[in-house]
Amino acid sequence: MILVKRRRGILTARFFLAAVLAIHATAREPLAATVEEVALNKSPNRQSVLEEGAKKEGKLLWYTTLIVNQALKPLKEAFEKKYPFIQVEFHRADSEQLAQRMLAEYQAKRYDVDVLDGTSTIVMLKKAGYMQRYSSPQLSAYPARLKDPQGYWSVPTVYFMTLGYNTKLVAANEVPKTLPDLLHPKWKGKMIWSTSGGSGAPLFLGNTLITLGEEKGMAYLKQLATQNIAKSTASARAVLDMVIAEEFAIAINMFNYHAVISRAAGAPVDWQAIEPVPGPVKTLGLAKNSPHPHAAMLFIDFLLSKDGQKILQDADYLPAHPDVPAKVANLKAGGGKFSKVNYMGPELLFEKEEQWVDLFQKLFFK
Repeated sequence: MILVKRRRGILTARFFLAAVLAIHATAREPLAATVEEVALNKSPNRQSVLEEGAKKEGKLLWYTTLIVNQALKPLKEAFEKKYPFIQVEFHRADSEQLAQRMLAEYQAKRYDVDVLDGTSTIVMLKKAGYMQRYSSPQLSAYPARLKDPQGYWSVPTVYFMTLGYNTKLVAANEVPKTLPDLLHPKWKGKMIWSTSGGSGAPLFLGNTLITLGEEKGMAYLKQLATQNIAKSTASARAVLDMVIAEEFAIAINMFNYHAVISRAAGAPVDWQAIEPVPGPVKTLGLAKNSPHPHAAMLFIDFLLSKDGQKILQDADYLPAHPDVPAKVANLKAGGGKFSKVNYMGPELLFEKEEQWVDLFQKLFFK
């Protein structure tokens, strides 16, 4: 029997949060007031204050999930060119590993990290008191759905989950465009999805319930369960590769930009949005005890600025800034191919993802 591959950050979130809360009372915060003052500075001379402070600090440490050569190094190089007195050090891993690392360091009263990006793992760190509220002038350009109203996180990149299909196996006029289209008998046994909680089938289930409501959504999902959709513990990217290899006709809930990258390389694949599409986001946060808060805030400003966002654009990520399109414009909402999105912030995913995984097991593992 295939076991559902829950995203490790969600599986262990409760454990992490309990552990963090248990030690929170003993964690010293020698720089908390200073970090807070720097992070929330809105004075007219903010920029000069940050630069002067950063010259004394000389560096920052960034815990990141970005791909090193594709995006991380170009961002590092551009930032260091703009601020030659700041060296960007980094540690790259997935969201769960980064949260574990930060937790272990705080348990040991080591405060190394300055800036952290990831997914819903930032919520448990926020709840534990290990993230710092911050304010950036760049955030005025971002809509409310892409920033925490309390100021603990912002969104540098967005993702949109769509169908991916093999153009040799699916005629253009037959591509499913609505949820009911997926129930057509012709697709029975010809579709596949990843069981990953963070980006696969459970996220599709959650989006369906949000879109249709609990009663209608459950009725639809019970019908969909009769379509014999193949399940894989592989990533959404790997599932799309199975479609490209003609093992299946359609991949449900894959990253639309993956299809574009493969198509540009000559693969017989394209993507189709079923609106509103699920829109999980990447989050960006400042560590509570950041040892280099001035440099960290300059870096956060840079990542959220048009300059930083254009580097992410060049790296084939989908920039969150409303005025910076994707390299292929229609990959983002409003770019011509779709417009309706259910944006899924970290709080929603932290609260609901495990429930969606359980529902997926109940309905699709009979």
